[in-house]
Amino acid sequence: MESSGQRPAEPEVPLADAAIATEIAHAAARGRGADRAPTLEQLLAAFGETEPTSDARRRVRAALQVAGMGVRPDVLNAEPGQRLLLLPPGAGGNRSRGRAVGGLLALLAILGIAVGAAALMGGGGNGQRASDDLPSETSGFPVQGGSQASTTAPAGTETTGTATATETTTETTPAATEPTAAEVKAKRHERAVRIRRERAARQRAAAAKKTVTVRVDATARPTFLCVDDGAGKQLFGGTLTGKQTFKGKRVRLNIGLASTLVSVNGTPVRLDGSPAGLDVTRTGGARALPGGKRPCS
Repeated sequence: MESSGQRPAEPEVPLADAAIATEIAHAAARGRGADRAPTLEQLLAAFGETEPTSDARRRVRAALQVAGMGVRPDVLNAEPGQRLLLLPPGAGGNRSRGRAVGGLLALLAILGIAVGAAALMGGGGNGQRASDDLPSETSGFPVQGGSQASTTAPAGTETTGTATATETTTETTPAATEPTAAEVKAKRHERAVRIRRERAARQRAAAAKKTVTVRVDATARPTFLCVDDGAGKQLFGGTLTGKQTFKGKRVRLNIGLASTLVSVNGTPVRLDGSPAGLDVTRTGGARALPGGKRPCS
């Protein structure tokens, strides 16, 4: 128990202890929030102390103060096994826990090595600490007599124990392939067929605009009928007993009976008498044709 009358003087801080505390401060400032709370024993072990004695506590506390580090609760008052909140330099007492403390993962690595080495050396006898013999590249925190631990693993690596494996994903873009001669020929043929079909469709549409369709129905009563194309070509001549359809730029008709039904492009046409004559064109429609000018007259 410490006397309440006068506090013992703070121990002098060796350069090795100051270096360890400084590196712990750096790691604490870079560490993640979930990894910033070592136990009292783990913190002491970083300095090679295997037991939470008063001298060991004062030694660690003095070194952390030199490095500007804060600890909650104080190292002198912490219970064995209690976790400590590390406050790196500049963290301040009012900052959040996530921004105040350092990385425990790196600390745990060096603490475990320090404890093991201390056990092998039989403690810190003869003034030599177990941490003095630790290799300098074991973790993110230094140990007494050493420098900073192993370099930070680059992004994209997965580390287990002491082995580091890098997983690389390569995306392969399929190379464009040239079409074969047969494929080129087939495409050209398909294009030519499409062009011919489109041209034929346009021609049919244009012809449809120029031609007329005349339907003659003598189903009710047979009639004499003579039809030509206006250029001397006869399209029909004789007695019509049923239905007949005629198409052309011009259609001339000589119809024997007025009872015959006639339509031009779907529109009925009235016959004036028996016989009757019609001259049908696209532009002029159906006009009466005089007797002397009718087909077969």
